[in-house]
Amino acid sequence: MHITTYYINNIPVYIRSLPSGDIAVWHPYDIELGKVIYQIGYGKGYWNTKYKNWLIFSGFANSVICDIETRSSHHAK
Repeated sequence: MHITTYYINNIPVYIRSLPSGDIAVWHPYDIELGKVIYQIGYGKGYWNTKYKNWLIFSGFANSVICDIETRSSHHAK
């Protein structure tokens, strides 16, 4: 399992690769960051209420990662 961390407004956004090729996107609760991630993920996956994260379909994974990376100040592998 590979996890990459990006920081938007100094808040971590964790992206985890799943065996299916989909990705999971999770961040600590923050209303403003939640709005940003919602705009990025909407229509490209779905909100998983059990784990409180976005599951992004494999076909959109690269574009979602690029969108998050573009908005981030830095990232850690």
